[in-house]
Parts: sequence; structure tokens; C-alpha cells
Amino acid sequence: MKHTSSHYTPSSRRGVVLLIAVLVGGVALAVGLGIYQRTYKELYFASFWKQTQVAFVAADAGLGCALYWDLHNPGPGLDASCFDTSFAWTPNPPGGGPWLIPQMTVFGGCVNITVTKVGLKTHIDTRGNNTCDVTNPRRIERGLSIDY
Repeated sequence: MKHTSSHYTPSSRRGVVLLIAVLVGGVALAVGLGIYQRTYKELYFASFWKQTQVAFVAADAGLGCALYWDLHNPGPGLDASCFDTSFAWTPNPPGGGPWLIPQMTVFGGCVNITVTKVGLKTHIDTRGNNTCDVTNPRRIERGLSIDY
């Protein structure tokens, strides 16, 4: 008498193959989504650092402009200019308050400069931003100051 097993048939193999295919597909999908998420975060982070550099360069350029005109004083009320922005040079404003240089656009960013003189001491404060739009939620500010 010949004994045949009826537990294992070709039709039962299909379920196993389908299960393995679903598992492999799930793992591949999870790995792909992880790589996508990591790439997205890296691009976002790189964009943030680029905008930070724009703000810092704007602050640095503004500091250089104010230092130049303070050291090469054209005289009270005479025009000075930086980055295509002209302004009257008034390093000692009436009332002894700080002197604000008008906002300038510098290398894609904006800079605000404040010059304060007390006796022979000078304080220059610059605030660079990556954008001139104050309502932009991704606006970044970097500042530099110098005393001499």
C-alpha cells in the first residue's frame, strides 16, 4: 500500500509565497520611507544654514560699512553710501541718542545698523536678516557689534 500525504499541495505554496512577498515589500517600503525622511531633513537643514549665512554676511557687511564711514568721516550731514543705499552721515545726532543708518539690502538679506558715540567711545551694532519681510516665519537674524 502506497501512502501519500495530503497535507502539502501546490495550492498551499501560494499562500507562503504571497506572505513572503508582502513581508519583503513592507520592509522595502519602510526602508524607502526612512531614506526619504532623512533626505528631506538634510535638505531642510542645509537650507536653514544657507539662510543663516545670508543673515551673518549681511550683518558683517553692515559692520564693515559703518566702520568705513566712521573712520573716513565725510563730515556731518554729507552723503555716505553702502550697497546702493545713500544716507546722510550724522554720527553725533542731536540729543546724543544712537544714530540709525537706514535699512540696507545686502547680498540677498537686510541689515540694520546702529552707531552710538559717547565721548571718544564708539559702539556699532548690526543686525542682519536673511529677508526684509518681518512677517516671514523663517526670518533669521544674526548680529555683530564692536566697541572701540
